[in-house]
Amino acid sequence: MSYQVLARKWRPQTFAEVVGQEHVTRTLQNALELGRVAHAFLFSGPRGVGKTSVARILAKALNCAQGPTPTPCNQCRSCQEITQGHSLDVLEIDGASNRGIDEVRELRENIKYLPAHGGYKVFIIDEVHMLTKEAFNALLKTLEEPPAHAIFILATTEAHKVPVTILSRCQRYDFQRLTTAAIQEHLAQMVQREGWSLAPAGLQLIAQESEGGMRDAQGLLDQVITFGGPEVTPTDIARILGVTDRRLLLETLQAILQRQGTKLLEIVAACHEHGHDLRRFYQDLLFFARHLLLAKLGPETRSLADIADQEWEGLQSLAQPVSLAHLFNLLTVLLRGEEELRRSPQPRLSLEILLLRLVSLEPVLDLSAWLARLEALEARLGPHLEAAGVAAPETLPGPTSVRGLEPVPQEAAAPLPMSEMEPPPGDLPIDEARWQAFLKFVDQHDGGPLAGRLVGSRLVGHVDGLLLIAPSNAWQSAQPLHVQQLQTLAQQFFGPHYQVAIEPRPPEAPPLHADQPPRPLTLAELKPLAAAIFGGHWLAAAKPATAPQEDN
Repeated sequence: MSYQVLARKWRPQTFAEVVGQEHVTRTLQNALELGRVAHAFLFSGPRGVGKTSVARILAKALNCAQGPTPTPCNQCRSCQEITQGHSLDVLEIDGASNRGIDEVRELRENIKYLPAHGGYKVFIIDEVHMLTKEAFNALLKTLEEPPAHAIFILATTEAHKVPVTILSRCQRYDFQRLTTAAIQEHLAQMVQREGWSLAPAGLQLIAQESEGGMRDAQGLLDQVITFGGPEVTPTDIARILGVTDRRLLLETLQAILQRQGTKLLEIVAACHEHGHDLRRFYQDLLFFARHLLLAKLGPETRSLADIADQEWEGLQSLAQPVSLAHLFNLLTVLLRGEEELRRSPQPRLSLEILLLRLVSLEPVLDLSAWLARLEALEARLGPHLEAAGVAAPETLPGPTSVRGLEPVPQEAAAPLPMSEMEPPPGDLPIDEARWQAFLKFVDQHDGGPLAGRLVGSRLVGHVDGLLLIAPSNAWQSAQPLHVQQLQTLAQQFFGPHYQVAIEPRPPEAPPLHADQPPRPLTLAELKPLAAAIFGGHWLAAAKPATAPQEDN
């Protein structure tokens, strides 16, 4: 006896055995009970979700010896012939290979003949969207008013390609993509009936890889059993399917968050040596980063992550000390790098650069934490600024102009208490000499662009770690990036608790008599200006010659 694959061996034979399509099977069962069966159906949905299987079950329910019935017996002659695929009353047509008008004409001729054994003649056209425009037009009239004994069932994965004239003549049923949990549960039942032993983590890998298709999941299970026998570990299943081990993905995310660049390079080298597809590894890492973000949002997002409970707990522990803004930043960089990696001729090198870029990404502090720290700082600096003759806190530049908000380490994410915001007692006083030393420090570490914009700037105040800088005209071309660089260098030079604030420049006074029109220049004022522009010198005007007098 020839071997039969699992997808055919475990094909559902009743409506109750169909997985994940209760909205379709229940409607069809009610229609059979009430005698309200339509003459044409359109089954649309992704591949491998049960469209053809439900069509065959409906054909058996119509032609069963006890039918029409919502529960075919699968024992009578009609049910047996339909199950075995050689029933004269059920004609299955491949729309991809029988797509012309001649095939539709032949189909119209066969409709006239009565069924051989059952009460209905069922025509199942798979991939109906592949029919030509002429074939659809030839099918219109027959599909709208077929003989009483004819039932049409059209199946397609691309319903948008079916003409509207065909859709309007059919009852449409949209099949849904199956959930990972439903596929895993069904695979567990199959494994138990077959007497095999597979761990739930391995079945979950198969269910995730099937992308919502039961037929794909059964095919992958068949492949796994063929490779490893009745007992296969999740690690072997991941290697067979070409997916990344979940523990390796957790280690990669942990190395990224803990800034372990060497560990990341070792992981990439191990994947390369074992023959893993690095692009696939990056895609799996991207989805795991998405699950990490869901874990940070809270336990109510658990149902949105198709991972095991143990993996979810690991992601929760990783996400707990990290800010939500930093996770958004990580996921954004990962998304941008996917296209770069896909087009790269050197995937290993590109992957290493992308992962190291994530390691060097500075943690971002949440806006609410910054606002809380700014409010506390303004409350403390108000009396000191007034005593120093500087603008009051309510007139200080807002967050849009004070750009000294450089990302800080994660341990400083929460608002600091007042005692922790005090500068250490060993700090040196900031005088003019130390300010000039800082300008030289900026010139050495920045290379000139930032130092050039600080030329002429001066330090006008230093109160509890806040450096108030009066900018010069050169600072007008500064960008937000320059302010962030200034903040970073100031913390490196003076200390991590220092903040930089740029004093707003007073508005320029309007010119005097701006509303009066300009006075025209006199010739005496115009001559030196023209000589300076064009050169040369002015010539004296020639006297007009006197006209000769005519003799009378």
